[in-house]
Amino acid sequence: MAENNLVSTSDSLPDQELIQQLESAIADLLWLSEAEYPFQIFYWQDAANFNQNSLLQDHNYSPELKIAIQEFQSFFASVTEEQQWHNAKEKAEIKRYRTLVKLMTENLTDIRVYLLGEVEIDVYILGETPNKAIAGLTTKIVAT
Repeated sequence: MAENNLVSTSDSLPDQELIQQLESAIADLLWLSEAEYPFQIFYWQDAANFNQNSLLQDHNYSPELKIAIQEFQSFFASVTEEQQWHNAKEKAEIKRYRTLVKLMTENLTDIRVYLLGEVEIDVYILGETPNKAIAGLTTKIVAT
């Protein structure tokens, strides 16, 4: 995964407040699949020049790479639904995921989840900001 669209809090961006809120929401939060991966912030300043192909090209993915697009709410469904058997730690994590989903839905439009690859899947959860940029999160899923 290329680093050129990952941001740090020292960056001066029109969406800096949103970026800081996302950073706070994902601190020490891991996406669980067959492996645990952290989230990172993704930011692309010009939404008009962003599409699936630009994502592939900018991050040096093969044009033949398998890409799936998943609905935002369904992607997070398993980590935002509380079950009776969840312990206190699991319930707290579900609360964090609900907060993250709310933050993204309140601040981004047209949110899409891009799944790139087949076994080690790079995940981009991206939407458009009010400042006409693309912002969101990236992580990885391992599915064998």
